[in-house]
Amino acid sequence: MIKIFFNDRLLALSDSWTESAADANAIAHKVTKKSDIPALVTAFLETVQWHALWLISEDIQMLLEDVKKVFTYVEAAGGLVRKPTGEVLMIYRNNRWDLPKGHREAGETPEETALREVEEECGITGLQLFHRITATYHIYRDSEHAVLKRTDWYAMNYNGTATPAPQTVEGITHAEWKSAAELPAILPTVYCSIYEVFCAAGDGVGEGW
Repeated sequence: MIKIFFNDRLLALSDSWTESAADANAIAHKVTKKSDIPALVTAFLETVQWHALWLISEDIQMLLEDVKKVFTYVEAAGGLVRKPTGEVLMIYRNNRWDLPKGHREAGETPEETALREVEEECGITGLQLFHRITATYHIYRDSEHAVLKRTDWYAMNYNGTATPAPQTVEGITHAEWKSAAELPAILPTVYCSIYEVFCAAGDGVGEGW
């Protein structure tokens, strides 16, 4: 299954009716014609009563490519950064705690983007990048378009002593280290895609990688 989040709602791409049946608040549709996809996706975006829309197809990667065509598609990367003590680096933007991330620039690898964005948004350097954790998808609207963003997430470590400094020109008001004890209260309030990153890292309640 591929999860695409729109605020706290879900556009799910799946090859299984069983998965969709388990979601009592969802609308499910078997995709037999590519031409149906734009209307279905548009209806999901505009119908707030739909908690979730499941699109069912035997080839979900091809389905994803067709869904991308409905949107302006962009790619980004970010980091789940930890200190050796286990604290996690988080930012506060648009009234929510978040993880540092940003758009890929021309010629950058996802790894390069992730490191640059963490450095820029949090004002620290000397990061050590480990493995890729996961990729998430979410939808947002800019002034003219509905945008589908894929973000590649990487595990990182920071051994330095610098105090994070938020990149205020990007609307970030806080950049802080959050302890394992603080995470259980924060995670239920973050964007669904950010919670997915913690879950994929193996610590949905803030316990180690």
